[in-house]
Amino acid sequence: MKKKNLILVTICVAIVLSGVFLVLTNKSALDNTLIATGLKEATPILADADPYMKKLLQEIPVLQVMPKKKKNSREIWKVGRGVSYPNYLLRAQKHLDKFGGKVLSMEEIESRTGTVVDFDFVAPFGDTFYVELQVADSFYNNTSRLAVAFYASKELAGFSSELNGLNYPYSLLITPSELPVIKSGLKNLKNYESVIWLPMEDKKLRSKDFSKSMVFIHQSKTEIQDLVSDALKKFPNAQGIATRFGSRAVEQQALLHAMFKPLKDKDLWFMDLTNNRYSRTEDVCDEIHLNCRIESPFDPSRMTHANYVSKVLKSARRSGKAILILPLSDASFKAIENLEADAAAQGSEFVSLSNIFQNE
Repeated sequence: MKKKNLILVTICVAIVLSGVFLVLTNKSALDNTLIATGLKEATPILADADPYMKKLLQEIPVLQVMPKKKKNSREIWKVGRGVSYPNYLLRAQKHLDKFGGKVLSMEEIESRTGTVVDFDFVAPFGDTFYVELQVADSFYNNTSRLAVAFYASKELAGFSSELNGLNYPYSLLITPSELPVIKSGLKNLKNYESVIWLPMEDKKLRSKDFSKSMVFIHQSKTEIQDLVSDALKKFPNAQGIATRFGSRAVEQQALLHAMFKPLKDKDLWFMDLTNNRYSRTEDVCDEIHLNCRIESPFDPSRMTHANYVSKVLKSARRSGKAILILPLSDASFKAIENLEADAAAQGSEFVSLSNIFQNE
């Protein structure tokens, strides 16, 4: 009987020891399960606790790692303003993929403190982390970019002093057929970037003055490319083309393909200002790998100059880059009289329009 009891005790001890061994060998998985269910608090992430985590924090980069609160299972990582959340998350994902980690989920949500991101991932060494990304109040120097552009019109000569007084780069959107009228005004300007403001067929009736230089949907591929090539000859230093009117034209893929061929050959870019939700610009640009942007210029029927400037500044802070496009007028220059200080305060750097189109 004693022998049987000894055997039973031995078996029980062996089972217990096996269970302990299994728990210890799978401690990481057990901890992750307990954390996910709220039965255990996650261990705070310290920048120097693990060589990989230190590299990841630097790569994103994270300004500050904040200790989590008792009722919160997430570590808080503070990132600088002026760069979008998708940008930070892309850097983190690339780093994790490179070293054998894995992203579990990324979700942008609204909280009492504003927009935050829940970021769950498995580190290369096997531990699972639950992080909340928050935007800090501080900025890195020049973390976001802001470009300024104006429509060149017959009033150009009257605003030479204002344009020459700007302490940052700017671009002029110039229509080829109007060059003779504004040529004298251009000579008085010190530095500017030329952008071809090309008339394109619109859904609204437009002046017949543009008929000879306008791109129409009924034109052949050759006729369209000839118009674009002629415009480029008039402005050999132009960095790209922007739409003037064009709400009907940008819906036509064949037309856009014809237009974009000369641009692709000269490594130029295209900017769609039509605000047409049915535009095929992005589709065609993706097909032929042309740098393009869809932008919303100032619209006096929708907002004031001041509101528009404020909106663009916020866009630069949120997305990392933005373009301010205004007509030449006293109201425009009034609205941007504090632009330099406002941009500096939020960490935005003034760049040329072409710089915005550069690939990251």
